[in-house]
Amino acid sequence: MTGRLRRQGDDTGFTLVEFLVSMSVMIVLITVTLSVVRVTSDAVVTTQQQQNLNEEARQAINRMARDIRQARQIVTAVNPDGTGFNSARLVAVRFQSDFDGDGCISGTSATVTGCRPYNASNPEDVTYCFEPATDQLYVIDNRAAGVVPVTSTSSTCSGGQPLLAGNVTDFKVSYRSDVYRDDINPTDGVTTWTELDEGGAEGNLNGVLDIELVNIDSVVLDVTMSLSGRKQLYRTQVGLRNQSQ
Repeated sequence: MTGRLRRQGDDTGFTLVEFLVSMSVMIVLITVTLSVVRVTSDAVVTTQQQQNLNEEARQAINRMARDIRQARQIVTAVNPDGTGFNSARLVAVRFQSDFDGDGCISGTSATVTGCRPYNASNPEDVTYCFEPATDQLYVIDNRAAGVVPVTSTSSTCSGGQPLLAGNVTDFKVSYRSDVYRDDINPTDGVTTWTELDEGGAEGNLNGVLDIELVNIDSVVLDVTMSLSGRKQLYRTQVGLRNQSQ
């Protein structure tokens, strides 16, 4: 036997070795092609996931920025930035805003003098609260029935409704002021709440963000989101346009 295979209409044929080599080359080409397809498919999925994460973060940050921008005053700051910040603790910022433009913060009934009745669809006393235990960012309507506003000792965002951002792993709020005379480090052009606390009449040297809140006119929101093991930090600075003194 010669070990040669014949092709129809071709007496020359090809050897078994040539056939096996051809098959080997085809297998290699198919393997490479499938690998490229798989890598491309994974890249498309990753890109889509990143786009979804960006969109989710954008919606959450835009909502917080929109509301805080209209704030008349920040009422409570839980676990603010600074040396005492603890990423394992609840983080919250509570503020009040005259969204309906009637000149005051709405009450829970129509009997509040000069104010429109409480409107659940557009609350004017709001808290954004991050709960590390659940990796969830919540919005709390502090005037809703049965809701107890968060305090410095709170461990849960009780009464809150989840925002669209469901992949949040960290949330941090930094508080800034334009009282530049208290800027201990003037080279950075930023007056932090801790500098207010250590400053003159604006602070009380207790290491807690309390009376300094009346001089806070902007906040920096840091939201870290995670998806498939990848983390992405989103940051925005928001000025309080309607701050009351």
